[in-house]
Amino acid sequence: MVEYKQLEVACPVCQIVKNINVPTAIFSQKKFGTFKIQVPPGAVCLEHQFLVFVDTKGIVRGYEKIDLMMCRPVEEKEEAGSGRLNLRAFIKMFGLYGLFSIIHAKVFKYPAYIIRDVNCEYEFSPELINKVSNNMLPEIYQDTSSLEFLEETNYNKIKLKEKKALLMDSQQNILQTPWVDKLKFEESIIKKALDIIDEDEQFIILQQDVAKFIRAAEHVVIILENVKEIYEDDLIERLAIELMIPKINHYRLTLIKDFIRQRNKPKLVGKIKNKVEEFLNLL
Repeated sequence: MVEYKQLEVACPVCQIVKNINVPTAIFSQKKFGTFKIQVPPGAVCLEHQFLVFVDTKGIVRGYEKIDLMMCRPVEEKEEAGSGRLNLRAFIKMFGLYGLFSIIHAKVFKYPAYIIRDVNCEYEFSPELINKVSNNMLPEIYQDTSSLEFLEETNYNKIKLKEKKALLMDSQQNILQTPWVDKLKFEESIIKKALDIIDEDEQFIILQQDVAKFIRAAEHVVIILENVKEIYEDDLIERLAIELMIPKINHYRLTLIKDFIRQRNKPKLVGKIKNKVEEFLNLL
């Protein structure tokens, strides 16, 4: 039986304060450090959803807003999506930030583990969850990473094969992430997909946006393979001209560099230079 500890949290938007329940097992696992708790609309206040950053002593270390406003109708929509693994079903199982994290892990090839509590049955099998999440990627990148479900509920016994891995539990708590940046890219493509009423079309929109990002990353690889080095601004300029797309921002370029690095071409990323950093190194 899962034991819980009450944690007092405040909505970072409207400052309403309320106690939420968090599995006590998390706090005894020091190796996870700070972890993230997803708070959906209605859990603390009616309108807002956010992340709570908590350390293993149960001390709140910070908050992060999730601006995507759609989560409250999930239970109301359950009947319409019953028996189908659509985006709303993913959100119901893993939470919004959990879905962002899964997409990030799949696209950027990070190992991903989900602690599966035997008392918390998913409506869909792990095999189907992996199959559908695989379909978010272009065919050539499918099956290059997978979600692994851990049946071990004693957190102290969990030993991950990789240090840089995503680790979640069945309570939608994000216990470990191998990245530090906010998941703005994933949030933006999920928001765009959920703006579409047709649930089959939602996955198509999501797949297209992921494929568009990967095409840009693949073209950056081609550019880097044919230069000795290149400045970031010049790379952004070339990418826009050669792919006939609007110029990407530096956040998107950072994502592209991480994609190339994670996809086993880290030396290429070293060819990308930053003029500001070079100037500061000369001082």
